[in-house]
Amino acid sequence: MRAIGVMLVLLLAWGAAAARAEETRKMEPVVVTATTVETPAEQLGATVSVITEEDFRTYHYVTVQDALRSVPGLDVRQSGSLGKTTSISIRGVDPTKVQVLIDGVRVASPTLGETELSDIPPDLIDRIEIIRGPQSTLYGADAIGGVVNIITKKGQGPFSSFLSQEIGNYDTFRTQTGFSGSSGRVDYSFGASHTESAGRSRNDDFDNKAVSGRIGLALPGDSALAFILRYNRGETRLPVRSVDDSGAPLSPLPIRPFIDVNARQQSETLVTSLDGRTHPVPWWGSELRLSRYENTVGFQDPQDPGIPCLFQPCDTISQIDVQRREAEWINHFYVGTWSTSSIGLVSRGEDADVSGNSPGFSKRTSTEAAFFEQQFRILERLFLTGGARVEHHSVFGTEATGRGSAAFVIKETGTRLRASGGSGFRAPTLNELYFPGFGNPSLQAEHSVSFDAGLDQRLWANRVRLALTYFENHFKDLIVCCVPTSTPPFFFTSTNAGRANTGGLEFASEADLLDTLTAHLNYTYTETKDVATGRWLPRVPRHSWEVGLTWAPTRRASLFAQVYAITRQWETLGGVYNSGHTRVDIGGQYRLVERAGRLQALDLTLRVQNLLNEGYAEVRGFPALGTAFLVGLRASF
Repeated sequence: MRAIGVMLVLLLAWGAAAARAEETRKMEPVVVTATTVETPAEQLGATVSVITEEDFRTYHYVTVQDALRSVPGLDVRQSGSLGKTTSISIRGVDPTKVQVLIDGVRVASPTLGETELSDIPPDLIDRIEIIRGPQSTLYGADAIGGVVNIITKKGQGPFSSFLSQEIGNYDTFRTQTGFSGSSGRVDYSFGASHTESAGRSRNDDFDNKAVSGRIGLALPGDSALAFILRYNRGETRLPVRSVDDSGAPLSPLPIRPFIDVNARQQSETLVTSLDGRTHPVPWWGSELRLSRYENTVGFQDPQDPGIPCLFQPCDTISQIDVQRREAEWINHFYVGTWSTSSIGLVSRGEDADVSGNSPGFSKRTSTEAAFFEQQFRILERLFLTGGARVEHHSVFGTEATGRGSAAFVIKETGTRLRASGGSGFRAPTLNELYFPGFGNPSLQAEHSVSFDAGLDQRLWANRVRLALTYFENHFKDLIVCCVPTSTPPFFFTSTNAGRANTGGLEFASEADLLDTLTAHLNYTYTETKDVATGRWLPRVPRHSWEVGLTWAPTRRASLFAQVYAITRQWETLGGVYNSGHTRVDIGGQYRLVERAGRLQALDLTLRVQNLLNEGYAEVRGFPALGTAFLVGLRASF
């Protein structure tokens, strides 16, 4: 908290000098995730945040989750050091209710229902669009809390390339390379990376290799094709075990974990898509996407030396192979500049094969959906959007959802009023349906009704940008695990018995204090309640802050500082709390060489995370790293 106070004092001190600065403009981003068509953010009733490629360069984010920590209303949960299991929550909604996409392709595991963010390298990212609030109308199941869409870079202009090498403590090494450009009707971009780290304890290693690429072809009639591929393979050591030296289960995990000396996991992911679009006439456009997601996870945990085996099998081995195939066809119909109607059809199939030295399963499900969305733009001041979706699942049947939003812009005062509301649902995962011991094929979908309203205000000739949002989420039919049953062959089962509510406020602010100095302050207040127990929902802080400064003291140099602070969170397991924490990150970049032969630039980069060596865990029992730094060189050609 002291760090936040220091940052606020700096903001006030620089604010006095900022009155003499020249006027600057920040362009309103164009967003595709909220409506499936390119729409300026000011015309959206939804709450939107955009993380750009420039943000990745400014802050030298090592991972996608590092970038997402700055988004109001979004909580990152990383179970330990670099490469360990990481998921996100939006507005108090658990990770299974947040849809994560890569270029519109869903990448959540069909078995767990969550997206493993540590498996997504930040290669070739053009921007990340975060839409908070229910999005089931456009994206179907599992988009109750919101949607995070990672959009890859499209090559343009002459050939360019880069090579980056970074080293840091904890035996951390990171290499990135890539090239992009366009020639005639063809555009291309390619990236590759390798990251490895030894972690903070025994058996805490991480190694990840990734490649990504995109090639596009422009066709006559305002048409185009694009093939996109992302592949990564990671090997992660898992140092935390859930039993003490006597072999007795721990509930909950201790703050200082007992070390598992031999547990490890391998993950391999391939995401491919073929996208086609055409807009041959002013009144009609069409888009078709064919995509495939494949993920393989292997887990091995031999019996720990010196630890008694209380239950067989003592060596744990599992293999999970999942696959998702999806086809989506959307047609857009335009009436002048004031109306856009979109009709979409979706077909999706999901397979899972779970095996090992304990019972597994092999199952397949299918989903078909149709949706309609209507946008109206009235006098360039009032923007209305509404839609509905019907989705049929081969196991639990048919669900219908609806959503509407409105935005009203008062250009003379730089004010925007917005509101949105809708219903949503989450489909049971394949584990919840079929996993031996607790799966239940009779499960139905979880349901929600959500609402938000907000005010955006621009001041001081657009140098100050403010946003305030109120939100509510109400859930029913939540899936509750491990209810005792006497029906063979199950000892436990899952059922639709839960109810919960979340609500709160989000505040976001950004100010150009000088032409070379920008500051921002984001704050989120979240109230949650499990209706059955009266308790908080797990791992959701009531208060969270993020404060940042970026400063370019000279044309060659740039610096940044960020402070993250969250309060304690309730942990269901054991009925305890996870302590809150304050983390400070700093870093910057200095241009050593500019335009020397084929070398366009050579930059020295630095990022220091947890500068004050705060001892904390985003998930109780999985300590985060202490002070960690990465220093490197980036050459651009």
